[in-house]
Amino acid sequence: MDPKVTWLIPLVSCVIGLAFALVLLGQFRQRRRFHQLMWSAGMVMFVLATFGEFYGGALGWTPFVYKLYYFSGVALPGMLGAGTVYLMTRQRPALGHMYAAATVLVALVFLVAVAGAEINVEALAASGVAPQAADILPVSARRPWSVLMSAVGGMVMLLGALYSWLRFKLAYNRQIFLGALVFILGGTLTSRLGIQGAIPVSNLIGVALVFAGVMAAERGRQAAPPTAARAG
Repeated sequence: MDPKVTWLIPLVSCVIGLAFALVLLGQFRQRRRFHQLMWSAGMVMFVLATFGEFYGGALGWTPFVYKLYYFSGVALPGMLGAGTVYLMTRQRPALGHMYAAATVLVALVFLVAVAGAEINVEALAASGVAPQAADILPVSARRPWSVLMSAVGGMVMLLGALYSWLRFKLAYNRQIFLGALVFILGGTLTSRLGIQGAIPVSNLIGVALVFAGVMAAERGRQAAPPTAARAG
């Protein structure tokens, strides 16, 4: 991929993510649903992570920007997963509260670990848009927090979206599921196969799919009869 273009992709993703975050925050202000709050937090993480990708690719990485990028990118699936648990356990909100509290606690411990970690500045200086964390951060700053936030949170979001799609057969649930799948695929291609540039591209496609799905769901809610809207 042309180096002149790589930083442009996360910039576009950042703009889309910012618009998405504002929509979700607007929905939360109107309806006060906890899943909207956690998804809003997740999209704020997405905005910070993609801004870090843009900044690092266009202007060069600094330790602060990299730590902000890494923490936000790993915390993102955890927040989205917590929002999914809230949505799936609406009849038993205590389960959502417990999962969200555990997610926030892990995120805070993870933030402290990342903030205090020593950065490999030589590896960071040679990095492109999506640096390999194993080359830059010590294991103590990455494990087990990255697994708990990214892997667990991502799978919760993915399985929740898949369940909703299979149960309700709605097109926007399919879009949200595919978006979550693309997010996970990008991280897998980078971490397991070493395909550089996969994360920025997967972030752009994934956020576009999820955003389109959420907006379609909102249009469906507004078009539904009042009794059906209240039931949803």
